[in-house]
Amino acid sequence: MKKLIPTFVFLIGSVVSAQVSKHGLKTDVDIFPEEQIALFLNSKILLAGESLQYKITVSHQSSDLKDFSKLAYVSLRNPLDSIIFTHKLRLTNGSAAGDFFIPAELHTGIYTLIGYTNLSRNATAKGVEQKTVPIINTFQASRSQRKAMDTVKVDFIDTGAIIFPSEQGEVINIETNQQEYGLRDRVEINIESLQKETANFLLSVRKVSPAETEYNFQIRKSKSAAGIFYLPEVRGEIISGTVMTTVDSLPIADKEVSLTIPGKDFIFKMAKTNRDGKFIFSVNENYISDKSIVQVVETVENRNNYILLMDNKDISLHNSPEVYLKLDAGLKSWLQERSVQIQVDNAYYENKKDSLIPIVRHPVFYGNLGVVYNLDDYTRFPTVRETFIEVIKLAAIRGSGKKSRFLVYNEYDPKGVAQFNKIPPLVLMDGILIQNSEDLIDFNPMEIKSIRIINTPYRYGPELYSGIIAVETVKTGVSPSNLSFINEIDLSSPIQEKKYFSPKYTSPNSLERIPDFRVQLLWEPELILSGKEKISTSLYTSDVPGVYKISIEGLNADGIRVQTHKYFSVIAN
Repeated sequence: MKKLIPTFVFLIGSVVSAQVSKHGLKTDVDIFPEEQIALFLNSKILLAGESLQYKITVSHQSSDLKDFSKLAYVSLRNPLDSIIFTHKLRLTNGSAAGDFFIPAELHTGIYTLIGYTNLSRNATAKGVEQKTVPIINTFQASRSQRKAMDTVKVDFIDTGAIIFPSEQGEVINIETNQQEYGLRDRVEINIESLQKETANFLLSVRKVSPAETEYNFQIRKSKSAAGIFYLPEVRGEIISGTVMTTVDSLPIADKEVSLTIPGKDFIFKMAKTNRDGKFIFSVNENYISDKSIVQVVETVENRNNYILLMDNKDISLHNSPEVYLKLDAGLKSWLQERSVQIQVDNAYYENKKDSLIPIVRHPVFYGNLGVVYNLDDYTRFPTVRETFIEVIKLAAIRGSGKKSRFLVYNEYDPKGVAQFNKIPPLVLMDGILIQNSEDLIDFNPMEIKSIRIINTPYRYGPELYSGIIAVETVKTGVSPSNLSFINEIDLSSPIQEKKYFSPKYTSPNSLERIPDFRVQLLWEPELILSGKEKISTSLYTSDVPGVYKISIEGLNADGIRVQTHKYFSVIAN
């Protein structure tokens, strides 16, 4: 029977995020650039069942610093600052994009979308961008209005009675092949850049909504801690925390800590705490796991003596008064119609899915070193100990019970007289550091796919090992609950880039008989324009008539927000 011994108390979020005290820095913080954050949304008002699409852009005074921060964070909050979602995004040339499907569980109300980087939190003015996002839920009955609530009026505007002028900006011109289109008709868009410098813009085509929101209340401010400097993520994602003693809660220095992000191409890191008990991992590899494992490297006898506090990168906002959305009676028919359209469109989700762009995976740190024993190529033995005796010729198990240990046979030192033979090997199972040898010895060998032995000294992180024993299980994802001295933490992976669905009605295809009630006809978050360049793109209208807006917006080469738009009509056949 395996003994499961809880070792650490994980207090997730009890330490402010990826930070250090300004007094503890040896570098003047003024040398770091101030980052300005800009958020762009696909709509000023959204309904449950639709997708909130956004783009975040990070800019600096110097154009040479586009890739300074490698990650950005976007979070949606309700008035009480409860987190609806927080997305972690990898920045490319200072920008990234994401989306969020608005579930039917969200109440009608005013939400706040915030964007930032870990470094930008140090800027007082433009470091955290906020956008107000009104959301209407037609699937829930309206909550009763309380006197304590502020009232925000959502007016009805008759889009059919308004003449929408096309505004050509000083930076970009937009032209279409015609002004009116039929249902499922092809729209050709020609875009001309009027600037010499290269800039990254957003191209969006969406139906003009008859709902117009007027509100006048203060933007919620983010809470910050005095005397704290938030570390820039210039090499990759920072995963950090503090190791403290359980007896007196004092930080402990020079303590080794390991990090494992599981997966077939797992990520394994080692770090050592500083004098303040802080440890920092920098992860520049791509991963898709939402769980990670952090361990203090210690002896069996002393592992219960430490508390591991993980840092949290979430920003806290001041609460805002609960807001009541008062909907204009003229919106009723539009809301009813749109609610039906959303339900029909979502019913055909499988036929209209966006496609994920595969991430570039990094190989495991030891590459192809060593000898791999694929156990299916050998006679299977009932225990791991017997497997090492009969199959694994470059390593062995010595001792029994709590005194059991692994060792590797170095081919250049067959008599084992070298000093490095006295130090243990690095033992990993699916990338998880195995500190208790019994965990691997007692493991079911039928669930082990292969065992890799690197039988030469190997330095990794702050430690030197006599070699490496790397075990890969059949399912490539051993459950930490099956191991002692292991705790699992939540660590959301950066969201994957998408290629957004856009139908083509050029010839008979499987989409012909499927209803198409899209109001977001196009969402292209990465539109690169430069050197008075002319580019062309196209899209197809849906089964929803009305007035549509082509919008190109972003930051120009000087970091100034620019926007150009043009309108066209879709007429029912």
